[in-house]
Amino acid sequence: MQVNVTKTDEVESMSPSMLVSATYDNNSKSAILKFYNPESQKLILWKDETGHKPYCYSRLAPDELDFLQEREDVIEIKTVQRHDLITDKEINMSKITVADPLAIGGTTGDKSIRNIIETWESDIKYYENYLYDRKLIVGKYYEVVDKKLKPHDLEISDEVKIALKSLLWDKVDSESMADSEEFKKYITEWADLLNQPIPKIKRLSLDIEVEAEIGRIPDPKIAEKKVTAIGMKGSDGFDQIFVLRTEDTEEGKNELDQNVKITFYDSDKEKEMIQDAFQIIREFPFVVTYNGDEFDLPYLYNRAERLGIKNSENPFYMMRDSATLREGVHLDLYRTLSNRSFQIYAFSQKYTNFSLNSVSKALLGKEKIDYGLELDQLSLYQTANYCYNDALLTFELTSFNNDLLMNLLVIIARIGRMPIDDIARMGVSQWIRSLLYYEHRRRNCLIPKREELQRRSEGVLSDAVIKDKKYRGGLVVEPKEGIHFDVVVMDFASLYPSIIKVRNLSYETVRCSHEECKKNIIEQTNHWTCSKRNGLTSMIIGSLRDLRVNYYKSLSKKETLTDEQRQQYTVVSQALKVILNASYGVMGAEIFPLYFLPVAEATTAIGRHTILETIKKCEGVGIEVLYGDTDSLFIKKPTKEQIQTVIEQAKKDHGVDLEIDKTYRYCVLSNRKKNYLGVTKDGNVDVKGLTGKKSHTPPFIRKLFYELLDVLSKVQSVEDFVKAKQQISEKISTCGKKVEAKEIPLEDLTFNVMLSKAPSEYTKTIPQHIRAAKQLETIREIRKGDRISYIKILNKPGVKPVEMAKKEEIDSKKYMEFMEATLEQITSSMNLDFDTILGKPKQTGLDEFFWS
Repeated sequence: MQVNVTKTDEVESMSPSMLVSATYDNNSKSAILKFYNPESQKLILWKDETGHKPYCYSRLAPDELDFLQEREDVIEIKTVQRHDLITDKEINMSKITVADPLAIGGTTGDKSIRNIIETWESDIKYYENYLYDRKLIVGKYYEVVDKKLKPHDLEISDEVKIALKSLLWDKVDSESMADSEEFKKYITEWADLLNQPIPKIKRLSLDIEVEAEIGRIPDPKIAEKKVTAIGMKGSDGFDQIFVLRTEDTEEGKNELDQNVKITFYDSDKEKEMIQDAFQIIREFPFVVTYNGDEFDLPYLYNRAERLGIKNSENPFYMMRDSATLREGVHLDLYRTLSNRSFQIYAFSQKYTNFSLNSVSKALLGKEKIDYGLELDQLSLYQTANYCYNDALLTFELTSFNNDLLMNLLVIIARIGRMPIDDIARMGVSQWIRSLLYYEHRRRNCLIPKREELQRRSEGVLSDAVIKDKKYRGGLVVEPKEGIHFDVVVMDFASLYPSIIKVRNLSYETVRCSHEECKKNIIEQTNHWTCSKRNGLTSMIIGSLRDLRVNYYKSLSKKETLTDEQRQQYTVVSQALKVILNASYGVMGAEIFPLYFLPVAEATTAIGRHTILETIKKCEGVGIEVLYGDTDSLFIKKPTKEQIQTVIEQAKKDHGVDLEIDKTYRYCVLSNRKKNYLGVTKDGNVDVKGLTGKKSHTPPFIRKLFYELLDVLSKVQSVEDFVKAKQQISEKISTCGKKVEAKEIPLEDLTFNVMLSKAPSEYTKTIPQHIRAAKQLETIREIRKGDRISYIKILNKPGVKPVEMAKKEEIDSKKYMEFMEATLEQITSSMNLDFDTILGKPKQTGLDEFFWS
């Protein structure tokens, strides 16, 4: 992120302010830090005062790099010592310091040093380097005294300190770490950082509307169409909407709340409207949008240029694939909420597609305004209401549940050592990469190259059993077919992070260079682990795991704390869950820069061993194990005493925490792995995989799916189950006949898919929803983020937008196939045959029902 910052006055002093972002300023050729001051609610820009410069390393000696000395952009080349974790030795490296980050990397050709010689640490963004080198942590408080930047820790309550003390002395298992003092130091540092208060962040959400263009999406790069509305919602109660009067558009009726100020501009005053909006945007330290990186910000930026607004008045700055503020921080929530880690672990997969409408509906229970008209047919007040509502929804996604999302971003920035705007845009592998890089720098360790780690893992691996997999995954135990009552599901809490901690797994400790460690063999592999030093990954992931399991989970439930404190600990616990759940996946992903295959293999091998041993223990105390999958076991009718014995044994033998996840009134297991359904005591039905819930599933199938779940939720005995099978067969049969007779209304047959990019951007393969979108482009404008509703039809191209389709065109056969595939999880776990249900001749060789 390189920005031309307009002004950075020298800061003489600064009261405690939270570091929120960092960037590189092209003008002054230096790092710029952005601090949020909770008192003034303003951002303070701080320019580097140390003379820090970009650099990279080479294994060539300085005299072998003479040819670089002649370059004007090379400041110096000198020998430095770094610790090489792979060999566990101090080594000499040449440090090449330059005047400008582009001299190291980022351009093609020989302007970039990394294109000419083999370099280390040359692919790290300059502002990240700056943060790591100065040990600056985003989300932490700093102050400026006599022009000097100093860390500032705010006070933490005694009760919280006491809870931490008990974790350190009672819970840390000194046996599992070669040196538990080092481990305690990590836990203390994390707790001090994560317990720092989170300020209320002043922010503005922004949404724009642009003149419609028939058959085309307005291109933000060209920005030739007028901006017709700018909606703004501030955290300080600021509510305003600017609307441009356009020819032939009626004013209409004002439906906005009284507190929303509306300002109309004459059709020739668009420039003034944008200038007024820019002035407001400048007042806010944070600006929040939904897809603003791709549309709103580049459109406003380029439109302003087109209208002759001076660059110095424009608050925005464009980057290659995102947009930022010169002096503030921009968060694009579309990027944040479409991040799988947020979707799954922070928001429990409440939404399945990432449009503003779907996410708002799932998280806020609110929707976009639908007047049933095209945007160019709306009255001025309707446009105002529509645009302001989008800004309001965007804002509320950051404010619901006591600012949950904002607080999560602050906590994850603290853990990932990364600017908040980067956390909001990047995936979890980048957060963990940044955290590990920071840690390497802090210990003066050289960050290894991907190729070095790859070379170490060549020819040393055990056989993978899954096609296209480099290593074996978790253990799946054969399910015992049938219907089982009183089933308890036991879960290993953070199994893989626990294993990484307890068994000291890290790229430098698995297959370490010490001869005497080779006896520490990891079961089911030909790898060993180090007993002479603590692994970096093991220390970091282990300390975060212990904090979450032993500290934050209980703190968030403590009655004596204030609501605000409890809320913060809940958020911290959630943020840790997001990172820990992804930590192992990252280690086993080839795109991760510190990916080392033996670590991934060792982790899953120990996981398989742990589960197998736990199953033996269950059987030893008389518990029947019905099924096992990666980190959970399904056990039948266990007593409290049996459960306690197994939990204690798992902790003693393997250092892992086993806990009750859920209890099923009954559970149905089929002969296929990862395919079951269970009904909890309160009637909730879990179906593994749940395709029927997906948002693009046609409404008639989704409705049927929920009806079947409702039948299953009422089953109390084997007799009830037999009746339920009969009811389910009848419901499927009735629905199937309606499909074949084309009696289902068109709107119930629609597949609904959101466009993640414009139809014109699909060139190689054209998915079905894009075929439908292209037909729609003949009658209206289609742009990224629009929802396309289409029907499957008999003739080419196989699909049609619902508004253009006729009943007689429906491809009943395709709908029957989709219905069968969607309901298969229910029918197969009940051993029902689809063809038999529909009265078709049954294929020979299929099993008979196993409940009859």
